[in-house]
Amino acid sequence: MLLQPSEVISTDSNYIHQLKFDGHRALFHYDHGKITIYTRHGNDVTLKYIELLNLNLPVQTCILDGEMIVLDKNGEIPKPNFECLMARFQASQRDKIVSLAKVIPVHFVAFDILFLNGVSTIHDPLEKRLDILSSIIDNDHLISAATSFNDGLTLFNKVKELGLEGIVSKKLSSKYILDSRTFAFQKIKNYKFLIGNIYGYKKYSFGWLIKEGNQSRGIVEFVPKKEREAFYKISKQLIIGEDKNFVYLDPLLKGEIKYQCLTSKGFMRSASFQKFII
Repeated sequence: MLLQPSEVISTDSNYIHQLKFDGHRALFHYDHGKITIYTRHGNDVTLKYIELLNLNLPVQTCILDGEMIVLDKNGEIPKPNFECLMARFQASQRDKIVSLAKVIPVHFVAFDILFLNGVSTIHDPLEKRLDILSSIIDNDHLISAATSFNDGLTLFNKVKELGLEGIVSKKLSSKYILDSRTFAFQKIKNYKFLIGNIYGYKKYSFGWLIKEGNQSRGIVEFVPKKEREAFYKISKQLIIGEDKNFVYLDPLLKGEIKYQCLTSKGFMRSASFQKFII
């Protein structure tokens, strides 16, 4: 079941609210002690996360829906670190996986249950599924059940304060609808904004080079058609150089850009151009 993007946080008492964890979606299949882990697209990633393979749950079989994350414990509070998770996800050699598991262990946050002991639970209301989930998971350093909150506004304000990804709001009476996106499951992301200058563009695929002051912020590839057309009408007049991959511009054009967060190198993640700033 997919999440419907929203900018409004429900105050309906029939909704609960959870943290949106910055990782990748995963299905956790437990079958009499044997564990198999899949991505949302059905790719088997079990052997990438070897530290989870000895988990024991007090059930015969189940399928859990959740998020695979890596917790960065270097700050005041542990926070999901997407770059560290990608290092785990991209590792393919057994020796590398074993080595990484020792220094950047993963954690699985379960937020739903789809099957229990051979019986589908997807037609049960979310409220019942959450009760089942909390009864079979003892939170530890490898697996936990997502915590639910009644007050979404307060939770989102705390997310903004801590610089986390966002929240998810879910209707307690909702069924789990496979491969669907409805307002019963909503995501409200904690986007950030910056004013940046366009100082170049890609030669062979679309993308604008952005800098904030003297700091490069990477490339923005999501730009509305109207803004693309306006850019190309004047960009030829601003060319000051080029190399194999980029054309460089006098950075006179300025715009507002929405992004998820900055990487460790200071580049924007999931950036989208909003509007030109005159």
